Amino acid sequence: MLKRLITTLLIALLGLTVWLLPAPVAEAAGCSLSAIVWEGYTDPSFTQEFEQLTGCTVKATYAGSSDEMFAKFRAGRGRTYDIVSASGDITERLYKAGLVQPIDTTKLTNFESIFHPFQKAVWNSFDGQAYGVSFAWGPNVLVYDTQQVKSAPKSWDVLFDPRYAGKISIPDNPMTIADVALWLGKPNPYDLSDADLAEVKAKLLELRPNIRKFWTTAGELANLFQSGEIVLAHAWPLTYTQLSQADYPIGSVSPKGKLTGWTDSWMISKNSPNVDAAYQWIDFVLSGDGQKGVMDVTGYSGATELGVEAIGADRAKQLFMDDLSLHSEINMWQSVKNYDQWVQLWNEIRS
Repeated sequence: MLKRLITTLLIALLGLTVWLLPAPVAEAAGCSLSAIVWEGYTDPSFTQEFEQLTGCTVKATYAGSSDEMFAKFRAGRGRTYDIVSASGDITERLYKAGLVQPIDTTKLTNFESIFHPFQKAVWNSFDGQAYGVSFAWGPNVLVYDTQQVKSAPKSWDVLFDPRYAGKISIPDNPMTIADVALWLGKPNPYDLSDADLAEVKAKLLELRPNIRKFWTTAGELANLFQSGEIVLAHAWPLTYTQLSQADYPIGSVSPKGKLTGWTDSWMISKNSPNVDAAYQWIDFVLSGDGQKGVMDVTGYSGATELGVEAIGADRAKQLFMDDLSLHSEINMWQSVKNYDQWVQLWNEIRS
């Protein structure tokens, strides 16, 4: 009888202990935020802080191109993913497809910290209404193995050098056509006629023998360098950051006047069941900690004054966040009217 009483008391005490112990915040909140993003935008190094603050877990899927991002987001009619880190080449497509909802900026305490030119900007606002929130931007750069390419390249022409046959990589993305158009001197790389596209195709065919592989993620590109397969690449700054942190001999240049790039925006699915959590996430990424986290991981530039404060004046100047001078020089990705032709051309080059 005594033994049974003791056992009963122990069970009761254990139950009380379990009841008193705090449940993990995320489980207690029962919140999950699903995102499709570019690599690095939900890195655990800063995402964990958001999860601890809000109790909402972030489940992210990386995309290798804007086309992949758009296709996956559209496949679930905006129900599979709550948010998307859209670049300027698909923001309008997402809007016209009816997949994203207008942004209520009053729900974002950090919205006014966004650089004024980035607030309700042309790349994420339509019919006078914001549908996206700018948070990061940068140029597509030329990266190179400093042990194999002794002098810092001064132009994209180095990619055509026969010495590097089979030793370069470029993005597996039809938007690369815009870069080639710039190399050819086209004034608007996103408004190309049939004749312009024929010139671009000829230039890409000239480059084709030097291409070892078309890369899809920054991590894949970093591996191509580390395995010795390539020595030059058209890349995102993220690959340079990853290789630098791994003590790989990597250099990066931005040939003046010949740069494309992207200004990325958070957009919320029209059918998201977690809209409040989506606003919390966007507000966090606009904060000093969120901006610094994105910049530390990717090497990209931030979009808020809070980000400037978080990283300090010197680094902000290095990232052109003090005067946005580089941003004004970059031919930022945008919608392309005859994009189907671009995709067809790109598939021909890849095959």
